[in-house]
Amino acid sequence: MKTTQHCDEDAITAYLLGTAERKDANHVDACVDCYARVERARIQMKELRLAADELTSRPEHFWTRQRAAIIDRVSDTKPPALGYRWVWFSGVSLAALVLVLVLFLWPRQNHQQPTQVARVTQDIDDDTLLTQIANDVQRPVPRALEPATLLVRARNDMAQPSQHHTSRGVQQ
Repeated sequence: MKTTQHCDEDAITAYLLGTAERKDANHVDACVDCYARVERARIQMKELRLAADELTSRPEHFWTRQRAAIIDRVSDTKPPALGYRWVWFSGVSLAALVLVLVLFLWPRQNHQQPTQVARVTQDIDDDTLLTQIANDVQRPVPRALEPATLLVRARNDMAQPSQHHTSRGVQQ
């Protein structure tokens, strides 16, 4: 005995819409149970269409009353007891208070040190300062770059060919 598998709801809906697969359409045409389900669904769709038409075909004064009732409901909404202005005001005032506290209570840097350094530099003689400047101007390489010049010299010495070798490979 062969068991047949009936169509599911999606296949019946597809059959009603005319988009069912060939296998499902052949089964609905051959099976009495599935065909009955299709006919019941077709009747329900007609009833649903009639109910929707009946609901939408109400007179204009019904829809005018509905609109007025909805507008009344929406406009009767009460604002919050405190209102949003108080929330914004309290938030802004709290932020201003935090800003003032941060600006006045933040640890400040000691500005005394630059004035002390200025006093030390004023104690140097003008002659000594001019002598140091003249020495720095006459120096071919600044003091900070002297280690770099030593490295460059060592590299150049390594790169130059040895004086003992000749180009012919024979020493004379």
